[in-house]
This record gives sequence, C-alpha cells and structure tokens, in this order.
Amino acid sequence: MTTPKPRRNAVGVGGFRERVLNILLGMAVVASIPIVAVNARTAAKGGAYGLAAAYIGAFLFLVALFFLKAYPRLYTWRVWGLMLVLYGVTTAAYSISGVVGDGRVWLFGTIAIGTLLLPEPHNFINLLFGLTYHFGMGFIFTHGWLPAPPNEPNLHSNLPAAWTRTGFTLVGVTLTLGAALVLYRRSLENTLEESETLNAILEKERRRLEEQGRTLERRLAQIRAASEIARTVTTILDPDELIERVVNLVRDRFDLYYVGIFLVDERGEYAVLRAGTGEAGRKMLAEGHKLAIGGASMIGWSISNRKPRIALDVGEDAVRFANPHLPLTRTELALPLISHGEVLGAMTVQSERPLAFDEDDLAALQSIVDNVATALHNARLYQEAQQGLQTLAETHRRFLAEAWQMSADTPEQVEIAIGASEDTAESNTSAYPLEVPISLYGQVLGTIVLESETPWSEEDKDFAAQAGAQLALAIENLYLTQHAQQSARESRLVSDLSERLGATLDFDTILQTALREFRQILNVSEAEIHLVAPEATE
Repeated sequence: MTTPKPRRNAVGVGGFRERVLNILLGMAVVASIPIVAVNARTAAKGGAYGLAAAYIGAFLFLVALFFLKAYPRLYTWRVWGLMLVLYGVTTAAYSISGVVGDGRVWLFGTIAIGTLLLPEPHNFINLLFGLTYHFGMGFIFTHGWLPAPPNEPNLHSNLPAAWTRTGFTLVGVTLTLGAALVLYRRSLENTLEESETLNAILEKERRRLEEQGRTLERRLAQIRAASEIARTVTTILDPDELIERVVNLVRDRFDLYYVGIFLVDERGEYAVLRAGTGEAGRKMLAEGHKLAIGGASMIGWSISNRKPRIALDVGEDAVRFANPHLPLTRTELALPLISHGEVLGAMTVQSERPLAFDEDDLAALQSIVDNVATALHNARLYQEAQQGLQTLAETHRRFLAEAWQMSADTPEQVEIAIGASEDTAESNTSAYPLEVPISLYGQVLGTIVLESETPWSEEDKDFAAQAGAQLALAIENLYLTQHAQQSARESRLVSDLSERLGATLDFDTILQTALREFRQILNVSEAEIHLVAPEATE
C-alpha cells in the first residue's frame, strides 16, 4: 500500500511558518514596549498628540496580531499586518535619515520576512511592492512632496540618481536574496513534506502495531480463559455444578452481558435452560424457561442444524427469540454442545455491544463449548457408572445378607480373641487400642480390635486396614462358595425329584411320590396337594 504524498504547504509547513511568525510578533511586542513608551511620552510633551496616538495604536495593533494566533485561518492576514507595521517603520526611517539611512535596511528586512513567511503568490506580491515602494519614496522626495530628511547631511534624497542607484542595488540584492530565500523555503517545505510523509507512515505503522498488540493481548486473554475453563471443567463430575461454573466463568472472562446453557430434554422436543448468569438467569430458571428445538430462536436453530449461529445486530435477525429478561442484548451467539455425534444442548452468549464478536471470539468460544460438551458427556457417564456401582453394591449387600442367613454354620455374632485374658485386658490401662472395620460394598461386617503396648505407626495402621479388606474378601468368597454349594444341592434335589416323578405314568403314584419328596426335602410334618379342575373356555 502506498502512502499519498502531502500537498505543498501542508499542515507541517504552515505550522512551521506560523511558529516563526508568532516568535517575530512576540519579539516585536516586547521590543516595542520601551520604544513606544519613550516616543509617545516625548511626542505628548511636545504637543504632538497625534503622533503619540499613532505610536500607541501601532503597539496595540501588534498585540492584536500576536493574540490572533488562536485563529490559524487568519495567518496570511496576520503576516500582511506585520508587513504593514514594518513598512510604517521603514517610512519613518526614510523620513528621518533619507535614502542613505536605515530605511534601506528596514525595507530589505521587510521584503525578506515577507518572502519567507507569506505563501505563494503573496510573497512575490510583497517583493514587487517593496521595490515599488522604494522608487515611490524616491519620487515623493525628489518632487518635494515630503520635506528633506533632517538627519541627512548631504541631502541625497532630493537627487533622482541617488534613488536610482540605491534602487537598482536593492533590486539586485533583493532578487538574489529573494531567489535564495524562495529556494531555501521550497527546500524546507520539501523537507517538511518528506518529514510529514515519514511521520504519517510511522504513525500508521505505530497504530497498526498497537492494533496488532491489542489483538494479540485479546487473543492471549481468550486462550488463557479457554485454558482455565478447560482445566476447571475436567475436575467437575457433577453436571449441574459443571454448567453453573462454566456460564459464570465465560461471562467474567469475556466481559459479557449474559451467558446461558440449554440442555435437550428426554423427548428431544425442547431445549431447557439449566444454567444462566445474573438476575435474568435466576428468573428464567425459576420460570422453567425452555425453547422449542427448530423453532424461532437461535438456540433452537443451532441445536436443530448442529451449527453455531451469530446475530451481530439482534434487531436484524429474524430467527431470534426476543427475551424480555434481556432487553440490552445487541449481539448474540448460539453454539451447539456436541459430543460423540450427539447434540446435548447449546450455549447462548450475549453482549450489550453491537458487532461484539469476531472470528477469534468464535474460535475461542467454540473451543470452550467443545470442552464443555465432552466434560458434560463424561460427567453423565460417571453418574451412570456411579449408579451402576451403587446398584451392584446393593445387590452384593443383599446377596451377602441372604448368604449369611442361608448358612447354617454361621451364627448371628462371632467373637474371637487371641492374646491376654479378659481380666488382664481390663486391668491394662496403658495399652493402645486400634479398631479396623471389616466392610464390603459399604456394609460393615464386623470389627477387628487390636491392642498394643506401643503407639501405632502409620505403616501399622495401613497394614491393619489392608488386612481388614483382605479378611472381608475372604468372608465374601466363603459365602459365595457356600451359596454355590447350596445352589448345587438344590439343583440336584430338583433333578432327582424330576427323575422320580417321570419314572411312572400313574396319576396317583405321581402325587404320592411328590408328597413324600416334599416332606423329606423340606422337612415338614404334613403335606397336602389340592387340585382344581380347570374351567372350560369357549
């Protein structure tokens, strides 16, 4: 990309000339204070009140030109005002000392200052005016329109030749110096233009780098936020706590107006709000807020189409639910929660600013949503596994109780002691006791009580706990073995009964055989069989 070259007399060049003009006017005001004070006072004492007023008026005019610096558009008029004052001083010098006095110096200085400060073509007009002014003053003096200068000893001002010689000299010097000043000024302007161009390029580059820096800082903050949220969601296995933490973290880290998470209901018809930030979220949760999947809402559309949807200006998006609880929303983004090909729900992200989200925001939030969907899927699997483990543990506990009850050799309570006698144990008050529970699937089967004359170390406690766990497993294996043997015996009895009943085809014999086997197997005193004829069906 090329940077356009600034036009001549650009702001930098004009600013430089204006600073020079302000310096000259300031110096003129300061230097004229004593001059005006002395001359005005002298003129007033001599009765020349008009001259005194002219001195004071010229001073006030200089002051006014100086303070008009607040209006840059009046720059050219201010320079011409200074030129007017300088030509006035030149006229006074010519009137006092004539053609050979200080008037030539003042005129030359006036032409030089005008050439330097005035813009084109005013500088050339000033140059021609200065030369014309010199010859005009010569014409006035030589024709006697002004009296001879009092401080000119040889009265050269009355001679046309003196004015002509001085004029041509002034023309040569003025043209030479004027050309030099013009070339210098143009060179200075070109230098300032190049400086302005370079400054513009540097400023543009600085802004670009600042913008890149802000973008990188914002992107880094997004990455840090996404990483923090990813670390957080991997440590939470409760789905409700998970989504509640996520919506608050996303809102805080991305400085958002509102964040909510919807989950698909069991029938797959609605997206139900399960977590929302702020007062609006609490109200919508209390109301049981839900949106139809595939309906006129960004959440429903996003879940139905399995794609994110963004509304950079919510007033212009037709597929959006206007939520009365969120009146300040200007930008909304809906992102589906998809894990292992299943749409679990969607997350809505809303901002008060229009055009609040860009591609970087979308990428960062999509990464967060993917992590949340995976974590939510894992949390559900964990809950299902926990429920399965609880069911299995309950089954084992029930089976263990049944096996205990079915075992004829196992009493309701067993106590076995090894070591000191009971009387000795009661008298030994300095012993260190340790109780180790014997538990299996959350059910306590008993307790191991140990006593030692020395304090228990952590290693000893760990060993005792492991021994208790091994003892519980051994008891379980024993019960399982007994249950398997009992089941085997019952299976054999049923098989024998079936064999005896099938050995005859006589109805009474079958019934008598069944009664004998029931009394023998079940150990009952009496056994009867009652038969009822089945009702006929039409």
